[in-house]
Amino acid sequence: MKTFLLVTLVCGVTYPCPCLRAEEEIKYPSPDGRFALRITQPKDDEYHTIVELIEKDSGKVMVTLHSASDTDLFHAPESVLVWSADSKRVAYGFRDSPPGVRVIERGTLVCFWNGSGFDKVFLPENLPVPDIKFPEGKGGYEKPYGGGVKPLRWLKLGELEMSSEDQVMLRDKTYTGVLQFTISFDAQHHASVKKVGKTKTKVEE
Repeated sequence: MKTFLLVTLVCGVTYPCPCLRAEEEIKYPSPDGRFALRITQPKDDEYHTIVELIEKDSGKVMVTLHSASDTDLFHAPESVLVWSADSKRVAYGFRDSPPGVRVIERGTLVCFWNGSGFDKVFLPENLPVPDIKFPEGKGGYEKPYGGGVKPLRWLKLGELEMSSEDQVMLRDKTYTGVLQFTISFDAQHHASVKKVGKTKTKVEE
């Protein structure tokens, strides 16, 4: 009896139940209802979160989007999936800097269905950047505040519409430049910029 009680105590201390240490959130289901985004976040460490694209019914991981071993820090609650109508293409938008960091950066990863899973497709490195307009004679001393790209929607021809944002501070005012552009994909899923809109600049005190 003493041996049994000792083993039980040791197991309870050494191997706590995982369900008590992590929270799961499932959202952004695909149009066909088969897939969704799963965010698994340890209660004691919000920066070692796992973000996965899963099969909803089985919980099977189709592709890992962010893992606990990643060196970059990101804010999981702002993760978003944008699905194509046929559920075979998905764009994952994320914020790769945690709350409290002054400079905010956003990024996007695209995945294509290959018949049994999803393959990651990386976007071109030099994506369009807004051309912020400053009052005459007031530019040149701005401080970067953040920016990046995020997915908006899939178009009928298989193109992805995205938004590029850049934000700076100048003389106690915040200037935010935003432009929209589209990404096209060839038969091998190679991505290229197709259409770039004009920058819209917003000024806030």
